[in-house]
Amino acid sequence: MSDARAVSTTLSYVLSLGIATVLITGLIVAGGSYIDSQREQVIRDELTVTGQQIASDIEWADRLVRAGDSGVTVRTNRSFSNSVTGAPYRVTLDDDNETVVLRTTDPDVTVRIGLAVETPLAESSILGGDLQVRYTGSELEVRDV
Repeated sequence: MSDARAVSTTLSYVLSLGIATVLITGLIVAGGSYIDSQREQVIRDELTVTGQQIASDIEWADRLVRAGDSGVTVRTNRSFSNSVTGAPYRVTLDDDNETVVLRTTDPDVTVRIGLAVETPLAESSILGGDLQVRYTGSELEVRDV
């Protein structure tokens, strides 16, 4: 008797398992990188919305400072989430470029929002969450509430 048929069935089974394993591994790897890129895009979108709200508060405070007397006190408080899509972020005022910079580290995403202000900005940086835009008497800054 010949056992060629048994070898053919076993070989076919092993080859099918090998091909299925390669295909599933490829799908998992491709799906993982797709999910990572989508997560980065969601973080970028959320940081943009948050940054625009912060920029709006800073520009509003700037208008109040310019419209007020020399001893004017301006403070505005706003609550934001401590993280975006599970990633904590940092808010930084960049006086040189007149921008609000929002940055996460894992994944590394940075968003810059331009400001139209005449009042100088203090180089200040805080973690996301509850923040205050405040006029110090000479410049605008962001700080924790």
